[in-house]
Amino acid sequence: MALATLSVAGGASAPVQTYDQRTQEFIGTLTVSAPTDTYPVGGFALDSVLLAALLPTSNRAPLYVSVMGSGSGYIYQRIPSTGKLMVLQIPPNGSLTTAAPLQQYPSSAVSGIWADVLTFRAVYLRNAS
Repeated sequence: MALATLSVAGGASAPVQTYDQRTQEFIGTLTVSAPTDTYPVGGFALDSVLLAALLPTSNRAPLYVSVMGSGSGYIYQRIPSTGKLMVLQIPPNGSLTTAAPLQQYPSSAVSGIWADVLTFRAVYLRNAS
């Protein structure tokens, strides 16, 4: 099985961008490569995918990125130090009521993530070098 990757959706789901005096903001949808691909340990490459697809007017990493699913129960967390998107879930032996710490999605097929609709919001500092 191949490692799963993210891409920015195009067409009707193409990102919308806004500008103000200091920042450039993008809102759009991410897609996962295939439901049978394997989740990469440490998370999906995110910053590099956004940079290549959005072409922000900045040479810096994003100031802020949030990714939300459509209700699958997974938590999507950007790790600024690696530029990756980690997928977290409740451990099999825990629950929300036991306050068990979340764990990273296992290195297995990403069918659950693939079925989720991932919406992102990314904010970059304009014209920063």
